[in-house]
Amino acid sequence: MLEIKKDTAIGITASFLITSALVWNTFLGSVAALLFILVGGTVIIFHLHRTLLGIQYNWIVMAYPILALLSVLWSQYPEATFRSSIQFILTTVIGITVAYNIKKEQFFVGLSSSVIIIMALSLVSNRVETNGMTGETVLIGYLGSKNFLAQTASIGFFVGFGLFYTLAKNKIEKIIGLLSIVFSIAVLLKAKSLGATVTSFGSIFACFCLYHFSNLAITQRAQKATVNLLYLLALCVIIFVYIIFGTPEFNHFMVEIGKDPTLTSRTLIWAEGDKAIAQAPILGAGYDAIFQIGNPIGDAVWKIGLVPPGVGFNFHNMFVHWTVHFGYVGLTIYLLILARLLYNIRLIACGHFQKSDFIPVAYFVFFISRSVLEVDWFAQFTLAHVMFCFCWIELESSAQKAKKLNNKGNFS
Repeated sequence: MLEIKKDTAIGITASFLITSALVWNTFLGSVAALLFILVGGTVIIFHLHRTLLGIQYNWIVMAYPILALLSVLWSQYPEATFRSSIQFILTTVIGITVAYNIKKEQFFVGLSSSVIIIMALSLVSNRVETNGMTGETVLIGYLGSKNFLAQTASIGFFVGFGLFYTLAKNKIEKIIGLLSIVFSIAVLLKAKSLGATVTSFGSIFACFCLYHFSNLAITQRAQKATVNLLYLLALCVIIFVYIIFGTPEFNHFMVEIGKDPTLTSRTLIWAEGDKAIAQAPILGAGYDAIFQIGNPIGDAVWKIGLVPPGVGFNFHNMFVHWTVHFGYVGLTIYLLILARLLYNIRLIACGHFQKSDFIPVAYFVFFISRSVLEVDWFAQFTLAHVMFCFCWIELESSAQKAKKLNNKGNFS
């Protein structure tokens, strides 16, 4: 008979309740938010010192939440900004608390269990909606939208894979990990989310490549040069796409392959974002200040997206979205976060990549690859943001270990 220690049971239960509250947030609303705050707040109270240390060591994770609160001072909708920023801060602090005070395997068992339940129910629910931007009927399950469903399924896929492949300590945990993989893939396929499916598998494939590359019998100097070259090539591709994007040649090419040159109206939404940035270029409009009824830019974006005014929406581009909210100050912070992530991945890829790094690296590769078309990070009461906090801390820890090994001269 399998024995479960008290601390393990508490960790798994807390993780299950916290993550269940997040995945059911759209469907249950304030009830789910209250459960998240109560359980997360309890963990904070019992581990206040470690939580404060976590906030201190990972201050950059708190940069956006603090800036969101400060933006009350210049927001046209200060009450909405204040409410959302407090929720943003609470979500971030609870995310840091989970990473510092609940063991990794316990958190992933709880998270996988909550994902299995909502994925299974979504599969049999036949809850669908018509996508206003494409006109197709898509599965949304109990997540409220196809994007959130695909996002949650991808996270379930990564966590289930990590649990099954490297973290599980017994057969039950392996089974939970496997079920999370199976149900998440099934939802991705039924939801016809080709982009999320391809990037999910691509992110895991990239991790396998990095893992084997890290263990090649070559010098660390050669590994660093290779990673630097890959980063440079990626930058060149981005610059090339940016230069040709929107040109007549690009539009003609998209039409020839049967695709919408506006990327299902995204370019029109970005144009509205550019207008908002021009109005407040330095500090932005303020957190959650655009998508308010009566704001002309918010109203225009809702109209373009063919969705009712007042529903949650974004600019479908991380760079545009956060520059609108926080101006060029916010864009600079986001670029610094990306630079730190790429630096840490480079550190561990050069001779130090472990199987335990699969989940955080796959998570960041997946969401970075979506960042020009979707907005996934930095949102209150979302699983994606709690996972951002968790994976950031995990990746920082692995990178610091790699740096110490390098300083000791363990690698040539």
